[in-house]
Amino acid sequence: MLTDDPDIAWLDRRHLYNWWRLALPPGLDREARFAIVVIENGQLVHAIRSSEGALPLEEVPFAGTKRGARVQLMKALEVEGLLILERDALVDLFEAMERGLRVTDDYATQAVGLWQCLRKSEGIWAEPPLLDLIPPLRVDALKKTFNFLVPNDSSLAAYVFDEDARNVHCSVIALKQKGQICAASMHPAIGDLVTERELSRSWRDQYTRVNQALTSRYAKPSIAVFVERKAVQRILRGPADQLARELRSKNVIVDPAPIWLQGLLGGATVAAAASQSAKRMARFLPKGARRMAGDIAVVAQDRIKTSSANPFAKLGFDPIELLKQLRGFYTD
Repeated sequence: MLTDDPDIAWLDRRHLYNWWRLALPPGLDREARFAIVVIENGQLVHAIRSSEGALPLEEVPFAGTKRGARVQLMKALEVEGLLILERDALVDLFEAMERGLRVTDDYATQAVGLWQCLRKSEGIWAEPPLLDLIPPLRVDALKKTFNFLVPNDSSLAAYVFDEDARNVHCSVIALKQKGQICAASMHPAIGDLVTERELSRSWRDQYTRVNQALTSRYAKPSIAVFVERKAVQRILRGPADQLARELRSKNVIVDPAPIWLQGLLGGATVAAAASQSAKRMARFLPKGARRMAGDIAVVAQDRIKTSSANPFAKLGFDPIELLKQLRGFYTD
């Protein structure tokens, strides 16, 4: 999905850093400490902690690689991140990656191959268990879904805004042509047409200027997302209907939004309203009726997932379910 020679320009170091910070679960910020533990045949052989180096093995209460044991070890070591490695795990992983790489493959094929090697790797455990989120990607399905959802000769944009109305927290801009991303940049690419300060001061009123600038400099946008930084955190940490709340409050604006995305966003709003109504009505229904209604809802959701109405049907996994799993790291 990325052309062999993409035009990558106007990147902003601050925006890159803020994207990285935004993606990390709570606690894994720049001040967070982490530990790496090396084992061999289930026995502890080495351990290090960031900013300290090697730890005396008697101070490391290693009790196994299961989730509960990892959480307890992380607490005992007073760190926010933990990586446990079998001694030869990285060697095996890198060898698998090298065997799967082909110089003639495009970037998407190479990237998916590397990710799948990591997904299938043995002898590597992480806490939080971020590696468990790697989906079973297939290159052909990924390309078909991308081409289905994003039209050619269109631009894409995502903007996150700080609450102090001084700067854009982070941004990304892309251009799709002939089925591939041929250009990628950030707000500085259109900064002469609309400045960060002007945009940040009143982004809910000014975001249309971004779309106009994208049309002028790249192509008419097919998807553009504008969101307040704290709203992102609330969506990840809040209840299932939080996205609908933020959309109603205009803390998240998606404009333009293709029909498939309008369906998803509309579904989120309807589901939120239905959820609230269901909670109020449930008090007046007998237990059997509540159970039957729940069973019907589950069947309906499954039908939608497997039908052509699901925009991700070709992908092989459900990104919405993946997001729900990700939210667990923010709400634990």
